Amino acid sequence: MQDANTYHKLGISHFRAGHLDDAAQAFDKALAAVEAEDDRHKEAEILNDLGVTQRELGEWDQAEAALAKADALFAALGDVKGQAQVAGNLGSVLEGCERYEEGAEAYRHSARMFEDMGESDLAMYAWQALSRLHMKHKQWLPAIAAYEEGIENMPDGSPKKGLLRRIVRMPGGWLAGR
Repeated sequence: MQDANTYHKLGISHFRAGHLDDAAQAFDKALAAVEAEDDRHKEAEILNDLGVTQRELGEWDQAEAALAKADALFAALGDVKGQAQVAGNLGSVLEGCERYEEGAEAYRHSARMFEDMGESDLAMYAWQALSRLHMKHKQWLPAIAAYEEGIENMPDGSPKKGLLRRIVRMPGGWLAGR
C-alpha cells in the first residue's frame, strides 16, 4: 500500500484533470493510509479535498460530512486557516444544496476568519462567493455590500484595494453623468 501523501497527490492530480471519480477514489485510499500514519493534519487536508470533490460530483451529504470532519480536526489542531478554508468550501456545498442562508453565513464566517488572520486576498474570495450567491438570487444590494465589505477590509494602501474601489465606483459615476 502506498502512503497517504502519494494517494493525496494523485487525488489532487485527478481533480485538476477533471477525473472526479478517480480523485474521490484516490482520496478514499489516502484516508485509509493516513489512519495508519496517525497524521491528523494530513487527514483534515484530505477530508477537505474529498469534500470539495464530492461537491463537484453533486454528492452533497457526503461532501458536507467530509467537511464537518475536516473542520473538527482543524479545530482540534488549532489550525484556523484550515477551518477558514473548510468554511468557504462548506458555503459552496450548502449553496449547492439550496440552503442559501446557511451557505451565506458560511461564506461570511470564512471571510471573517481569513481577515482576522490578515489573509485579505483569501477573505476576498469568500466575499466574492457571497456576492455571487446574492446575485444569483437577484439580491443586488446585499451582493454589492458583500463585495464592498471585502474591499474595505483589505489593507490600506494596497494597490488591489485602490483598483477594486475604483471599479466598484465606476458604474455609479457613469449613472451620475460623471
